[in-house]
Amino acid sequence: MQRRTLACPVSPRGSRRRARRSSAAALLGAALSTLSALLALSAPGSALADPGATSSADRAPRDEGARPPAAGTALFSAGVDLEIAGRTLSYSDLLSDNLRTYEVLGVPMPSLRGELYPFARSAVPVLRDLGVELSYARALGLDSEGAGGASVSTSWSRLHAGLRGRYRLAGQDGPVLFAGGGLRWTDFDIESTGDASRDAASVSYLALRVGVDGRLPVGPVALEAGGGVQAPLSMGALASHFRAPSAGGVDFRIAVAAPLAPGLEARAGASYARFFYDFDSEPEDAYIAGGALDQLFSVHLGVAYYGE
Repeated sequence: MQRRTLACPVSPRGSRRRARRSSAAALLGAALSTLSALLALSAPGSALADPGATSSADRAPRDEGARPPAAGTALFSAGVDLEIAGRTLSYSDLLSDNLRTYEVLGVPMPSLRGELYPFARSAVPVLRDLGVELSYARALGLDSEGAGGASVSTSWSRLHAGLRGRYRLAGQDGPVLFAGGGLRWTDFDIESTGDASRDAASVSYLALRVGVDGRLPVGPVALEAGGGVQAPLSMGALASHFRAPSAGGVDFRIAVAAPLAPGLEARAGASYARFFYDFDSEPEDAYIAGGALDQLFSVHLGVAYYGE
């Protein structure tokens, strides 16, 4: 609640009349004035109680609830998307004939995601913009082609959990920068067929991920873009076919968001991730290649909700 003090002009004659009041009344008035000042300084909307606040205009939406929460100030957000995903796996310097490339396109992949900033209403600037994020996606109806063209059951899942921080560049409605780090698990599992050329396409990346992204309001919509670096801690079946495998990964995403209702927006975008391998193959190895490139990509359409 904002507190306002009304000031009225006082004439010299009125001042002389107040000077003749009793000393007890004067002390009582001074005490009330001091108490009022202390309450004003301790109020949540005051500049001293919130050092990170830049202006009363920036605080008004949060204090008075005049506008819906924005991505830069929301307590939490939740979203659901439908991704249409694909994957390609290829080898470089492939010298053995017992491996082949892998490709799948047009896979429906629903995904859920959420963010929570538990101290968003704190007066401490650092804590109020520190949160956690979680997302999960799983492909539907995915099969691979096995020996003789037979259909082989295949699963594709993605899970991410981590910490996330945000920084507002120009108040609630201005650009927002995000940075985060955590664990990302990407699992693509093909039921064993006994055919190494197909089974080798199974991967299971458990990676440390660090990334940054931003949100830029442009008129009624907002543009988003970001990327990250992934350091795999495990790689799955593909790496087990080669001598001394090593891998790294990067990912990128872009999106556009448009408001549907207070706190609710529609989103559309695309994402891309690539893992690049290096192998130390020898002529006597069963599988000989210099490296591999695993690319995973999708386009998505969904909605997100921002809440207080």
